Amino acid sequence: MDKQELMAKILSGRAQLDAALSRVDEERMPLIVLHGEWSVKDLIGHLGFWENRVVTLFNTLRAGKIPEPAPDLDVINARVLTDSRKQSLAEVRRQERNAYQKLVALVKDATDRELFDPAHFPWTEGRPFETFISDNSYGHYEEHLPELTAWLKRVA
Repeated sequence: MDKQELMAKILSGRAQLDAALSRVDEERMPLIVLHGEWSVKDLIGHLGFWENRVVTLFNTLRAGKIPEPAPDLDVINARVLTDSRKQSLAEVRRQERNAYQKLVALVKDATDRELFDPAHFPWTEGRPFETFISDNSYGHYEEHLPELTAWLKRVA
């Protein structure tokens, strides 16, 4: 994979996500319809958190620092869910959009070595940083889109 292919996958995944989200009106955004306990608004907050987290992780590694150990994923996701429910839909959308824009800027700005060399950041233990980006962008969208689109089909 190269930077152009990575960017194409991010943009394509984002287009699919945006197409699905565009079918959800504002009144239905806060309804609990996903995972038995999540709303579409919660999903947007979740995606934004992880997009932002990968940008923070990259910047920490680029600065030559070691990231703080992360709590368990379920603990993180529960905290993100609680936090996003305290915010307005507009704020959750704004934060996610900003996180996505920072992620795209990261890919454009990063060197090929930073993105694709599995040995560049020793902390990644042999994984190229691109895998962290894919897991928290298009790969993450692909993970959640089936449930969102299935719900949209049921309510159409």
